[in-house]
Amino acid sequence: MPAPKRPIAIPRHLGCLVKMLFGFALLLLMGYFALIALNPKAREWATSGAKDGSGGPTPFNAVNQVLAIPAQAIGKTKDVVAAGDARAGVLDGVIAEEEGKKKKKGAADTHVVTDPFAASSAPAGAGVSKARAAAAADTAGAGGPAEQGVSRSALLAMHEKMGELPDPSDPAARPDPVAPPPPPDPPAPAQVKLAGGIVIASASPADGPVVRTSFFYWIVKQNITGVFQSPPHRIMLNGQLVYEGTEINRAQGITFDHLDPAKKVIVFRDNTGALVTRSY
Repeated sequence: MPAPKRPIAIPRHLGCLVKMLFGFALLLLMGYFALIALNPKAREWATSGAKDGSGGPTPFNAVNQVLAIPAQAIGKTKDVVAAGDARAGVLDGVIAEEEGKKKKKGAADTHVVTDPFAASSAPAGAGVSKARAAAAADTAGAGGPAEQGVSRSALLAMHEKMGELPDPSDPAARPDPVAPPPPPDPPAPAQVKLAGGIVIASASPADGPVVRTSFFYWIVKQNITGVFQSPPHRIMLNGQLVYEGTEINRAQGITFDHLDPAKKVIVFRDNTGALVTRSY
């Protein structure tokens, strides 16, 4: 029988050697990336080159371009940040220039406040005159002209002058509101006949008060269902028993004045003294 083949013996240190070579290659790549990222000249060398591959010492320029991608990204990020800083600087300069213009314009627009009480010669009361004199004295003591500003005494004088005026918030100082006059009430008709032979008529004398239309037609609208002629005289008005002399409409001052059994009429009076009769 043929003898079995022996397995090929692998040196023990071969695996360690492979690991060392792999680690060494990894360190070289990391160093290459760091060099391109930190050194602008190395980054320019790695990314430049002609189309024929003669731009650098590496034999394959395409591989060099791939290896330089992280460095290109870092370089572009720095360029973007630098461009942003430059735009921010320009914007800050424009804002500072505009603020300077506004400050100059504000300084040019300011004017000197004059004292309205320093040059006045018309007397407005003893208190005001004393305050004005004190204001002039304060201004003279300060050594400056009166046109430089309103002094404290002048403000006190103005406050004293304003104190003589009535306070608009005081109810006593406000004028009483004038109520508009009521619209004229047209004269009432002489008489109105209702169903059942009921007659409502104006009974005021010729020289007496005029019967108002509202008073007259209020009597027309009432429902009187009973009249009691025995004293005391009473009527059944809108389902309620009303005695003679009772006020039946407080708003218009209408009163059941009296009953006239001889003429068979009910007499009503309002607060002006006008009379309206209603037959029954």
